[in-house]
Amino acid sequence: MKLLKGKYGHFEDDGKTYLITDWKTPKPWINVISNGKWGLTFSQTGSGYSWLEHAMYNRITRWDQDLISDNHGKYLFLRDDQSGKYWSVTPMPLQTDFDFYECRHGLGYTEITTEFNGIRSNLRVFVPQKHQCEIWTLKLKNVSDKPRKLSVYPLFYPVLDTFPDWHREFHKTFIQSHFDKKYNALVFGKRLWTAPLLKDPGWNKEWPYEMFFMANLKPASFECSREHFLGQYNTVNNAAAFTKKHLSGVSGTGFEQCAAMQYEISLPKGKEIRVDFCLGAEALGQTGKTLARYSKALSNADKLFSESKAFWLEFCEKLLVKTPEPALDVLVNYWLKYQAFSCRVLGRSAYYQCGGAYGFRDQLQDSQLFLSLDPERTKKQILDHASHQRSDGIVQHWWHPVSGEGRINDVSDNLLWLTYVTLEYLDETADNGILKNTVPYLDKGKGTILEHCRKSVDMALSRMSRRGLSLIGEGDWNDGLNGVGNNWKGESIWLSIFLFGILERLAALLDKLGDKKSATKYRNASVALGKAVKKHAFNGKWFDRATDDHGKVLGTLTSKKGKIFVNPQSWAVITGLVKGEEARNLLSQVKKHLYKDYGVLLFTPAFDVPDKNIGYLSRYAPGVRENGGVYTHAAIWTMIAQAKAGNTEMVFETFRRLCPTLLSNADADRYKGEPYVTPGNIEGPESLEEGKGAWTWYSGSAAWLYRAIVEYLLGVRVENDKLVAKPCLPKGWKGFTVERLFRNKKYLVEVKREKKAKEPKIKVHEKK
Repeated sequence: MKLLKGKYGHFEDDGKTYLITDWKTPKPWINVISNGKWGLTFSQTGSGYSWLEHAMYNRITRWDQDLISDNHGKYLFLRDDQSGKYWSVTPMPLQTDFDFYECRHGLGYTEITTEFNGIRSNLRVFVPQKHQCEIWTLKLKNVSDKPRKLSVYPLFYPVLDTFPDWHREFHKTFIQSHFDKKYNALVFGKRLWTAPLLKDPGWNKEWPYEMFFMANLKPASFECSREHFLGQYNTVNNAAAFTKKHLSGVSGTGFEQCAAMQYEISLPKGKEIRVDFCLGAEALGQTGKTLARYSKALSNADKLFSESKAFWLEFCEKLLVKTPEPALDVLVNYWLKYQAFSCRVLGRSAYYQCGGAYGFRDQLQDSQLFLSLDPERTKKQILDHASHQRSDGIVQHWWHPVSGEGRINDVSDNLLWLTYVTLEYLDETADNGILKNTVPYLDKGKGTILEHCRKSVDMALSRMSRRGLSLIGEGDWNDGLNGVGNNWKGESIWLSIFLFGILERLAALLDKLGDKKSATKYRNASVALGKAVKKHAFNGKWFDRATDDHGKVLGTLTSKKGKIFVNPQSWAVITGLVKGEEARNLLSQVKKHLYKDYGVLLFTPAFDVPDKNIGYLSRYAPGVRENGGVYTHAAIWTMIAQAKAGNTEMVFETFRRLCPTLLSNADADRYKGEPYVTPGNIEGPESLEEGKGAWTWYSGSAAWLYRAIVEYLLGVRVENDKLVAKPCLPKGWKGFTVERLFRNKKYLVEVKREKKAKEPKIKVHEKK
């Protein structure tokens, strides 16, 4: 059944898949598929790239970050061996004029179905859960009125190193290839790996893997020379390979490599044939064992696909909602969970950002997704991140798996997210045992999680101005404010408010644990900080954003640019610094100045002249990303603030303005982004493309939107060790249901609006 139909496609299967019916979407609409080891991106054109463990340091296939052409990837071509006509089974790279086209993005897979020249093709790509590979299943059906002889050509270019692939003439001298006759596989290795490993940062080490590409059909020929396949000065559009009976069979080293095969197929009228391909990589020196294992996996492709689908469905359906708004349902039930888990936590890569690293604040916030689904995963993230903290409380801003490389900087909010997420975990689980878990510090010694949290808070408390406000350092939540406080004199009002809330909650926890002395210390610090913010940073209408090293105020009534910022206002309400009428008055200023029909601006007006005392934020194009656009991550916090302030209707109204499905369906060519995942940003009023969604998929907004909807719009959350429902029920809604886990039991929450009743009827009961 078609659901939420837009200009370029619609949801199907109760929202589990999104079907694209016109491949010329305004920007590439992609899928990010990962099992935590192997990952890939795949767009509706058939373009994309693959990686092993790290999308930047261990890129498998070549790709170019070109969101206009989107013609770089791994492709399958067909040639009619009788007429010589050739085409690609996906829109790119040959832009075939198909008689039929559809692309179905699902949870853990993508399928593209096309029809051309009497041949119907279906290409399915997925990543098995327990293998370091991807599997392509190609089905070809002869729908013409005569028997056909076809050649199938897969083609892609191996990188086997860091991205971007910046010096091909240099790197081609290290890659070697050979054809394994026993398994009909192409095998590639590289004699140089340039990833900056901590123990071996130099360029004198071998890539410790071998890439392989194989199928369950014996090829008629193969090709490892890109020059042989294309021909000098040619492109894939007029590749020499398509004019020759067979590929050259060249393999070896010293030339620019490609991975190409030719499979010859006879296809009677009305008949269908299937070919399964496998692209993967395993440890160097294990070729025989690897190919035998993956040959077996290839013969079980459908079983592996079923396992992958089952994994994603089982994960997503741990919490299900049914509301009067289908756009909300499909996002909460499937796509926000899938985006946050597959892309942000497992893959850490997408079209707008290569990624690969873990951010201290980033993946901690993402891990909040698991609180209502699988809290053990949140716990694991907390423990992992704690090991990236020094004994003085300072943490790595980011670190790279594979290389071990990380960066310590003076961004001031990073360390506090460990305490924040730990407190959220405790609220959900009451698992105080985590506080006793011992984790080593990055530099020396070790400490319990409680000690790690207190180290973070104590370091933050040591970084205070003479006015009793938090110093901003090299930036706070907004890295773009990296010129405000480099001399450790500038203040962050948002950070002060954020710390105020954490101190109050930490004090309450320590009271429960019986440490009254420490509880009093942190409670007094919280009270003092709250008073300082109200005294020095409230300008009569809203809270200022920051002061720089020279005392200039940012985000205040007299500011010509950056007059009002959303974060200090939303978090003043979220933390309870302001309540009741004060909170509602504050949010009325947010609505007046920052609300747009496509979201809530981070601040306004945008900067149009770079300012060194602000930072690189002012160097963005006006209205783009953090410079006066909607930064979705921050805009979602406004939803939570509206709920906390009791502005019931504004909670859903804020969601409606931020919802990617509704934005796309209203005007897909303006919004441009995928309708099934959140964007990092939506461009603001000073941009020439106001309302354009960008930086999709790889955004911290997915997990936050999931929480904002479930816990504040629907109001189903944990309070005082109980599962409660305190919904902000929109006027037009008669009710909704939520099924979710709570401490290993499944509950059904039913909310119904009854006639003449002031409050809805709420029922929370265990589901047997």
